[in-house]
Amino acid sequence: MTVRDFDFHPDEDDVRCFRVPDDGILVNDAGRYVSQSPQPVNLGGTDDKLVLRHLAFSTEWFKINATYDLAGDLMETRPPDGAPFALNCDIATPMVRVGGDVSAVDLFLDVLVALDGTHRLVDEDEFVQASASGLISPAEARGAESGLTRLLDWLRTGRLHELLENVSSAPVTTAPEPLPVGRTPLSEVPSVAPGIRPSWSGTE
Repeated sequence: MTVRDFDFHPDEDDVRCFRVPDDGILVNDAGRYVSQSPQPVNLGGTDDKLVLRHLAFSTEWFKINATYDLAGDLMETRPPDGAPFALNCDIATPMVRVGGDVSAVDLFLDVLVALDGTHRLVDEDEFVQASASGLISPAEARGAESGLTRLLDWLRTGRLHELLENVSSAPVTTAPEPLPVGRTPLSEVPSVAPGIRPSWSGTE
């Protein structure tokens, strides 16, 4: 069996669908969903692998993607046009469950965190444009801003790293190979559809 993790970007026509095998799911309860899968290392010219752990929450306006080496230690990757980071924190709507599936809407803002704790906020212009054009609702814009404040507080107090340390005792070496990412019509995922998704009117 697999869990479908629906990730909707409001500037796209359909919904990204990440299918995760049961043995790649570390936590799956009312409050959290945590999965892991191996990925190629983005360090330039290497065939090494890392393990990506993805954390989503039913009460928080952000998701976390953390990269680990095969020894289980947080590691940095480097994008082609920026500084290295170990955590990519997506500001997003709180996780919604529909049956055995999970879903959330990306709200454009991202916080990239290095191993030394320094961080940078990216895609602010996209967030402003999405808010102004109605791709995200006023309630979601307010939720994104409060989620960013809370996430930065978690970073400042060490709460975020404490959460990562305690999330699961499962070793990263048990992470199964990722399944192909799919695309699902928006009409089939009403939990993320504009106008009717719970976060649109602030009823999450």
